[in-house]
Amino acid sequence: MREIDAAVRRRLAGNAVRSARITRALRCVAALALTAAVAGCGGSGGGAASSGTPLLARDPHSAPPCPGASSCPYAKTFTIGRRGKSVMRYPEAIAVGPEGDVYVGDQYSHLIQVFSPQGRFLRQWGENGSKPGQLGAVGGVAVGPEGDVYVVDSSHDRVEKYTSQGRFLLSFGHSGTAVGDLRIGEGEGPDKPPGGGVAVGGGYVYVADTLNNRIERFTTSGKEPIVLVGEGNGEGQVLAPHGLEVTAHALYVADDGNHRIDELTLSGKQIAKQSVFPTEPSQFADPYDVAVTGGKVYVVDDNHARLVIFGEEGLPYVGNWGGYGYGEMQLSKYFRAVAAGREGNLFVADTGNNRVEVFNPEGKPLRAWGVNSALPGQFVRPLGVASAPSGNVMTFEPLGTHSPLSTYSPTFKELRTWTKGGHVVLGHSWFAPTYAAFAPGDTVWVTDRYNDLVRHLGIKGEFLGMVGPEGTEPGRFVEPAGVAVDSSVHLYVADSGNHRIEKFASDGRVLAVWRGSKGHPLRRPTGIALDSFGDLYVIEAESQQVIELSPEGSFVRSFGGRGTGAGRFERADGIAVDRSGDVFVSDGVLNRIQAFSPEGKLLASWGKEGPGLGEMSEPNGLAVDCKGDLLVAETGNNRIAVFTHVAANAVDCSRRQG
Repeated sequence: MREIDAAVRRRLAGNAVRSARITRALRCVAALALTAAVAGCGGSGGGAASSGTPLLARDPHSAPPCPGASSCPYAKTFTIGRRGKSVMRYPEAIAVGPEGDVYVGDQYSHLIQVFSPQGRFLRQWGENGSKPGQLGAVGGVAVGPEGDVYVVDSSHDRVEKYTSQGRFLLSFGHSGTAVGDLRIGEGEGPDKPPGGGVAVGGGYVYVADTLNNRIERFTTSGKEPIVLVGEGNGEGQVLAPHGLEVTAHALYVADDGNHRIDELTLSGKQIAKQSVFPTEPSQFADPYDVAVTGGKVYVVDDNHARLVIFGEEGLPYVGNWGGYGYGEMQLSKYFRAVAAGREGNLFVADTGNNRVEVFNPEGKPLRAWGVNSALPGQFVRPLGVASAPSGNVMTFEPLGTHSPLSTYSPTFKELRTWTKGGHVVLGHSWFAPTYAAFAPGDTVWVTDRYNDLVRHLGIKGEFLGMVGPEGTEPGRFVEPAGVAVDSSVHLYVADSGNHRIEKFASDGRVLAVWRGSKGHPLRRPTGIALDSFGDLYVIEAESQQVIELSPEGSFVRSFGGRGTGAGRFERADGIAVDRSGDVFVSDGVLNRIQAFSPEGKLLASWGKEGPGLGEMSEPNGLAVDCKGDLLVAETGNNRIAVFTHVAANAVDCSRRQG
């Protein structure tokens, strides 16, 4: 009976629904006029990433026939947020090539960026993924004497080799503990960096196998692996090694776990070590990288924000310089990598400040470059996005050191650039803002998953209230996930760890607790979204299904299920519902968006892996804005993708608030 009632209510809105279907079909045909950079008919993509410029049209009669609306769901797309091109996302690795070019790798851009010694951007390569030529977190980079570039892909426990222009050559190593295997560790943000280090010399590649507590040596083709240095705190042993440097006569190791610098022979025997020296503070706090130039050894003292300097033979103490701060030419607390240039200058990857800084050998600052990914208009790893009827748009990311949660004004220009006007930063010290929903009046409810809270905030960040914290009784949560607000200002929370949905009044009173029906119990609900009739669509993580619940919490239907075929999900992450009741679901593993009718019929599917316009990498949170555009938080591509005219309009945008 409940399902019949829902069908009757939807038939009352039949004209609007049919209009939306026809409009979408017409837009499918219009999509054929776009360039090949758009994922048009067939869902294919390509081309370079865009800063927001719409694509140029071509003759639609020259395009192949459109197979139907299911393959051409949008008219055009643009992105907000820039991948690379001087934008840095916790740079962890740096090297200087034989021609003086500077190679920089970081934790979350999945790129190698190349600069001139003066900081002019030259080129970049890489994209998120585990396939050959793709990268995760970069924990080390080295350039051989012939100019080949060796990159430690810490996320995938391997080393990849490229030409100086970025052409992929080979990779070696995979996760494990046997000789030739690696366990490096990808890290979890600026305070939990990726492991790994790499150095090249004498026809060999030396790799810091951080989590296996050893150093392995390979040929430059990745063959003949041996364990050169093993685990321990004695002579010729290491714990959690990171940065490496090799000369004609010695191997230098930033021995992080032993809080010392080691000088070894090329066969791994101890020559000298230093952990205590005559200055204050007189010990290392996590030595992380090492560079050798002009007869001196420069060691990154990570948590003291300084370089400690020793003589090259026997490691006699020489001095130190640096200083903690976020000002011009100061080093952050998270200061991870150093490389020596041809003139003896030191190039420093200042991780916490998201920049490269250049010093002469005595510590005099010379120059700096890099665009901070925490600035307005840039993203580190956006997890979600929300849109208000007023047109305001919010994105949130737990790894944005200075902007984990931001709101933006609704004008098209500012939405495209996200750099000025209306920018507000909320919640500097939250651990994990993961889902959010606007309420009437442009207040917002945000789940703080690892604090087991849902916070209520004003549009400028003022605290209005909260529900939680941890617990199993109603009104308390374990890892709350999705959140939604209806027109009566009722709050719905996916209490993922307690396998239930909770409904609250605007004053925080618990109104209902839904665990599903006897035949359809909820199992780890995550994303949730409401339609205009009050039905709730829930992503169930364990079954990879979308569950529809009535306004009273009764089971209506389910669709989806685990799999790679049409209408199925490998990892359903984000969900949104438009005015006509269509349901959009992102898949962070299959890198696609699927659209369903209110009854669960597959209407459209598009997307493939990649960084290009119309391509995706780890699509996560979704939102439908007041113009009918679909906004996608692309975690792996460090951006928000906007697919225009996908959905039915939610409201009259001309009435939006400023």
